[in-house]
Amino acid sequence: KSGVLDSEHDDKKGHGHSHDIDLASSDSIQATARGFLVILALCIHDFFEGIAVGVARQESAVWFLLLAFASHKWVIAVCLGLKWSRSALKPLVAILYMTTFCLVSPVGILTGMLLSSPEQEGDMMNTALIVLQGIATGSLLYVVFFEILEKERQKQVSGIVQALA
Repeated sequence: KSGVLDSEHDDKKGHGHSHDIDLASSDSIQATARGFLVILALCIHDFFEGIAVGVARQESAVWFLLLAFASHKWVIAVCLGLKWSRSALKPLVAILYMTTFCLVSPVGILTGMLLSSPEQEGDMMNTALIVLQGIATGSLLYVVFFEILEKERQKQVSGIVQALA
């Protein structure tokens, strides 16, 4: 088209173009951004949980941590999958997020094993582990308070009932 509005076009649209916002696209972008923040915080947390498994020295401690870690990671993965299947998040993005979520833990375990190797002993390494555990705790607190509890507060249920549940 030449950019000049013809009378037939004017009758249909008013002034030749639309100001409609594509809400489906907007919802998808918002779902992608929220999913990214959730997966980022969970990946940070899981990376440091992996470090905890990697630095464990006793075999029984490794198995205990691995069992605890795997059981709650499985529950989180199922919840994320259900949430994302009902959201405007595109399936390919959800698969990418879930793959990242799954791959971060082994990287954390490997990092923990490298940090706890016998030649890496010392005060500096203990300080590094404490800082890393602090970051892991902070990322978990972010997910709990800003993603999970915030959605629960928006429900039409008494705060006392929510606290007891």
